[in-house]
Amino acid sequence: MADSTDYLRAYADRYRDMFPVRLATIAAIVLVALWVIGWGWAANFAIIQFGLYALLWRVVQTARARPEAPGAERRFTLYTEAVTLALASHNALFILAVWRAEPQYLDYLRLLLAGNLMVGALQVHISRRSFAAAVIPPSIAALIIASNQPVAGPALKFAVGLFVLGVIGAAWRQWRSDRETVELMVALTERSRQLQSALAQAETDHAAAERANKAKSRFLAMISHEVRTPLNVILGLTEVLRGRRRPKAEAAVIDDMADAGGMLLRLLNGALDLSKIESGQVDLHLAPVDLAERLDAIARVWRSRVNELGLTLEIERQGAAEDFIVLTDEARVEQILINYLSNALKLTPAGTIRILARALPAADGRVSLAFEVHDQGPGVPEDQRERVFQPFEQLAAGRAAGGSGLGLALCRASAQALGGEVGADASPSGGALFWFGFTAERATLLAVPKASSQTQDQPQTQTPREPLRVLAAEDHPANRKLLALLLQPFGVDLVLVENGQEAVAAVRRTRFDLILMDVMMPVMDGVEAVNLIRADEAASGLPRTPVHMLTANVFDEDVARYREAGADGVLRKPIEIAALQAVLQDTAAAAHAHA
Repeated sequence: MADSTDYLRAYADRYRDMFPVRLATIAAIVLVALWVIGWGWAANFAIIQFGLYALLWRVVQTARARPEAPGAERRFTLYTEAVTLALASHNALFILAVWRAEPQYLDYLRLLLAGNLMVGALQVHISRRSFAAAVIPPSIAALIIASNQPVAGPALKFAVGLFVLGVIGAAWRQWRSDRETVELMVALTERSRQLQSALAQAETDHAAAERANKAKSRFLAMISHEVRTPLNVILGLTEVLRGRRRPKAEAAVIDDMADAGGMLLRLLNGALDLSKIESGQVDLHLAPVDLAERLDAIARVWRSRVNELGLTLEIERQGAAEDFIVLTDEARVEQILINYLSNALKLTPAGTIRILARALPAADGRVSLAFEVHDQGPGVPEDQRERVFQPFEQLAAGRAAGGSGLGLALCRASAQALGGEVGADASPSGGALFWFGFTAERATLLAVPKASSQTQDQPQTQTPREPLRVLAAEDHPANRKLLALLLQPFGVDLVLVENGQEAVAAVRRTRFDLILMDVMMPVMDGVEAVNLIRADEAASGLPRTPVHMLTANVFDEDVARYREAGADGVLRKPIEIAALQAVLQDTAAAAHAHA
């Protein structure tokens, strides 16, 4: 609801805007009186009229300066009514006095009276009393003059009365219009105030959301580190145990441990990935990809699991081979397909899982891509097909299969990042049909030499001619033991230290082929240690030693900070054997090249 100060300020502004016209009118009347009647009458009119307007100006300025003062509205109303009555009364008395003293100027006085009546009636009035004060005195004067004319008959008196009523009627409409204008101005002022308040609140909420988002990021970073550190040991040790001969029963237990740890890791990665996507931190890594070849690779990797479950996997492609070669984010496409396929395997008790891929030229010269995964599970009810793509939303079958409720939400987020859509329908063969589609630019694949046929699942056990000298800085005892076990098959010469300060001291004493550096350590953290190592190398002119951060903190801003300090790469905890093997192989190749 609008404040009374808004009305007071609006009326005060309207009165202020009225002054130029009213003062010009008074000045014109004074000049005519001086010319026709004489300076005495003109001076009388000027002094009283300008004096009253000066008083009215002071009242208006006071109201504009302090509209919120107690009783301001009442005082403004009373003062304007009193000044209006004084102005109108003086006008009427002045005309009657001149008429009595100088009757030969009656025609001029009639015009002056009519003008004053109209101007006074049509000016701004804050109340009905103010309007009445402006029109009653000149109306009485007009009737007095008309009644005292020698030839004044009923017709003349009626005409004068009609004229006065006409002026009053027109002025009344003007008063109503003024009132509506003021109310509109007040409403606009109130609306502007509300919008400003809403904007200020929005800015406050935005700042609070930013703080909450930063707090969430810090929380996720802490959770990521605290969960990944013990998980690194669990998964690392299970990988070590998997590489050793065990009785079949023990091997099955170790496999179950690895599966459970992998499920926990995927849940953690999914939560972090979803958090980044929800905060708008979506990074697409676009590159030429043959999606037909990628689909075949996924099928090859998952074929053994399909066979274990007694199911059948069918792949169908529709479209020319060149239409499947596009510029896109390979990891996000694989993520969606693998999530769909994984769900299909969990929910299909028997039968066939079918993957259909279409690549059709689009009207704009790009390629329209669509993928469908058909299962023969319980299906998704029509009223639940939107809900299953929300985070942590699952059907009973999904919960029974042990899902986390994040997979489909990540699928939707990844598809939207690619500019596409996801959805679920009923499969013609029974069960569910999960689909996603997007449009991509065409691309051309460059000829790349094929990598070694050695599988990444098996560590390289062949010892180099000269063992690599590796320095590993890790404060956690279990992680140090795990590193020793993981690096043992590679035949490296390993030196373990407990913090960054010890790592810097070791590098100053001995040259290493590779440094694996934890980040969060006591005494000196990994980032500071890398900075000092790079500074020592620059000062002494020594060759640059490859440094890879070995950490659970893998947010993009963290990785950027490691790179800025001088790190060459990042190995994420839990340690991936294939990634560790690749770093060792690259280091060995570089060392032999410089030997």
